[in-house]
Amino acid sequence: MSRTGAGAVTDDRTEALSGDEAIAVPATPPLAPSTARPGTARALRWVVAVVAAALGTVVVGLSYRLSGSGEPSGLYYAVFWVGMLLGTVPTILLLIGTRVRAVDRARALGLLGLFTAVPKYLRNPAGPLYHDEYAHWREVVDIFSTGSLMRPNAIIPIIQFYPGTSTATSAIDAITGLSIWDSGELLILSAHVLSFFAILVLVRTLLHSVRAGAVAAVVYSLNPSVLYFDTQYAYESVTIAWFLWVLAFGVLAARQPRRIARWSLVGGAIVCGAATVLTHHLTSLALIGLLLLVTGFVVLRPVLRGRTARRLRLRRRVRSARRTRQHPGALRQAIPDRAPYPFVWVGITGGVLLVAVIWLVTAAWQTIVYLSPYAGSSVGQLTELAGGNQEAGRELLAASVQPLWERALSGLAPVLIGLVCLAGLLLLRRQRRRWPTDTLALIAFGMVYFPSLPFILAPMGAEGARRSWAFTYAGVALLVALVTVWPGVRQALPRLRRRTSARNRWAVAIVGLVIIMIGNVGAGLNDPYRFPGPFNWGTDTNSASQEARTVAEQLHIQVGPVRAVSDRYTGLALSAYGGVWVATPSTGFPAADVIQTDQDPTPELAEMMVTSRYDYLVVDTRMSEQPAYNGDNFGSADPLPGEATPIAYLNRLNAVPWANLVMSTEHLRVYRLDLARMGQVVVGDS
Repeated sequence: MSRTGAGAVTDDRTEALSGDEAIAVPATPPLAPSTARPGTARALRWVVAVVAAALGTVVVGLSYRLSGSGEPSGLYYAVFWVGMLLGTVPTILLLIGTRVRAVDRARALGLLGLFTAVPKYLRNPAGPLYHDEYAHWREVVDIFSTGSLMRPNAIIPIIQFYPGTSTATSAIDAITGLSIWDSGELLILSAHVLSFFAILVLVRTLLHSVRAGAVAAVVYSLNPSVLYFDTQYAYESVTIAWFLWVLAFGVLAARQPRRIARWSLVGGAIVCGAATVLTHHLTSLALIGLLLLVTGFVVLRPVLRGRTARRLRLRRRVRSARRTRQHPGALRQAIPDRAPYPFVWVGITGGVLLVAVIWLVTAAWQTIVYLSPYAGSSVGQLTELAGGNQEAGRELLAASVQPLWERALSGLAPVLIGLVCLAGLLLLRRQRRRWPTDTLALIAFGMVYFPSLPFILAPMGAEGARRSWAFTYAGVALLVALVTVWPGVRQALPRLRRRTSARNRWAVAIVGLVIIMIGNVGAGLNDPYRFPGPFNWGTDTNSASQEARTVAEQLHIQVGPVRAVSDRYTGLALSAYGGVWVATPSTGFPAADVIQTDQDPTPELAEMMVTSRYDYLVVDTRMSEQPAYNGDNFGSADPLPGEATPIAYLNRLNAVPWANLVMSTEHLRVYRLDLARMGQVVVGDS
């Protein structure tokens, strides 16, 4: 039995809300009769989840040990997923179950957030390893050494104009006394966990169901970027949480009857939006785009509804009568009430947009130049690929050691998510005019996830597509929660419930979650990013070596922050640990020709190097032993893409008069370029 009103009493199939109503949700699978007290059973479930997470951490660590020792990929992939499923499934069952207290649900969500940060933390607990991590770590080092913010950055120059991450890291370091790296890891962990809670608040508010919010948080935790890409020490990993809390504060404000509380929530949303603007450019663009979409829905929907009211009135009556015969009032009664104050979104959008314009004009106008090549090039490459030009695209899972079963699930996961979302859209279509505007806008934004998938095949669009998933998956999670947990579906589909037992429905849900988890992670980053291993030339991660770090540090001690020409893998260590500015070769500045050809530099190149003060050349001889795993040594301007550098090209540098060997190790050689003499030799030869 249950009764509504204040202090609602619920039975096994009902979940009490914080408001004035209780809604029905599916029951948990039937369990064997138990004489245990409810408090003891809750404690036991919590202990099981914590112990499973601890064991899962150990097993994930074991998979890294296996991969690092060169064991077969099938073995360490299987061990990894055993650990992940062991650590997540008990927590997920506790999180989305019925008869779960709010405090237990919050604990379970916090545990899920902590555990999903484990794989990336175990990957490199002691220092930076991913490309962006080197850049952000070096930025904070420079801030401490100079005492000023917005320092020029040799690895990702645009970071200089987005100081949010470095400022927060510096503050944590000053408060806690932790190292720079540990302070950054604590910042990322906090943002990671808070993003899950933002999804819970967001979807619970939109669908009026705490359990729906929990399901959405679980679905969001399965997005392709969450395990590795969005847990690296980088600016987007921080701003994802702020992005989601802007949405959470917004939906709360639109439903808050008290004026002071409502505008306080609006202020909180604008503050989170401003923090996003000062921290990451792409997240700012995604946030502004979504806010404009919501505002457009809010402003235009009443106008469109008024114009079409007469034309649709008769059609609506006919449809309502037809639906009533099929499932009397099920969908109509379960749809959440519209937000009474939708125009708060106009204020939030205006506030965030104003901050973004001011920041762009006064401090970060270079962002336009930085981002513009990616947008145009990615669309062009995708168009060429669709036209049959295979050279314009990337081969998905190329050079991958992933087992076939993970590859298969990588293709199946988006299809499964797409089918669930399609079911949700068909359900929404029946009563779309009754759903709150911000709910529909967020779902529409989430559907951008599907057209973004082809861009993963375009070299210039892959990074943008991957970064967009953390944002669009919020809408995907909302729609999946609506389909799987929202009580309107349960009431509208009584036949399905009668034909399938609760246990079978739970089994299907768990299998689906496992497929999506494995498939999404498999479609994300490649093997060297996910797993440690023997030295593998041509990767940002497994090409890192203590040898390169030592050379970088010694170069900094002896000559300071100089400019040098080097491959892009050695260059990461040089810039991060030595403060070296490494050249970025391009068509107009073919600096890679110094290493990748057997010819002296042209007079034009020599003049550019003299003018730009590129005084050093750093060579790793291992580039002659195998082609780069990522396909090139110097980016898109590499004269030898997909090829190992001939050792004769490298040995030749010991004999030319314009390069003097000043430092060498087993694999690295550092040359001081005699730029004036190089110019004379080139002119003389010509």
